[in-house]
Amino acid sequence: MTRKENIAKMIRIVTTPPILITALILILSISRDDIFRGMGEILMSILLLGMVPVLAYPLQRILPGWKEGGREGQRNLAFVLNLAGYMSALILGYLSGAGKNLKLIDITYFLSVVILTAFNKFIHIRASGHACGVTGPLLLLLYFTGWAVLIPCLAMAAAIVWSSLELKRHTRQELAYGAGTCLIAFFSARWILGI
Repeated sequence: MTRKENIAKMIRIVTTPPILITALILILSISRDDIFRGMGEILMSILLLGMVPVLAYPLQRILPGWKEGGREGQRNLAFVLNLAGYMSALILGYLSGAGKNLKLIDITYFLSVVILTAFNKFIHIRASGHACGVTGPLLLLLYFTGWAVLIPCLAMAAAIVWSSLELKRHTRQELAYGAGTCLIAFFSARWILGI
């Protein structure tokens, strides 16, 4: 591997969606007091939005049927676990009476995985799950903390696009579809909540 490829690989690892959503939750728990009602909501959000999806990587290696699928099997299992984690977060949020801001996060993530799955599995348009998964935290961070984070968010997005293209993981079109999926989910969530 070349030096550029190693840097690109490191960027993709550090910016995996579970790491970024966990970072978002931690940042928001410190910077805002109107999103989480307590440590229980913070930990549940980290577990369901951040930890459950990352289980695809170790589980794919040991689960019969998924093990033989290689990278594509891992990707398919990630879709299943994302859907399970995000749906659980959404249901728990509604059952526990979470505030609108936490519901915005939960609905955005749930809709993003539903739309992403529809694109990839039913419409057969390959949309990047990585691009979708990193657009969410960047967009939500911008929404909740303001324009001061715009330049760092754009720099991170540019690094992620570069790394994906450098490693030939996705085309520009696949990255655009993935990011667009999250944008649709975010604005749909705001419409649903009337905010």
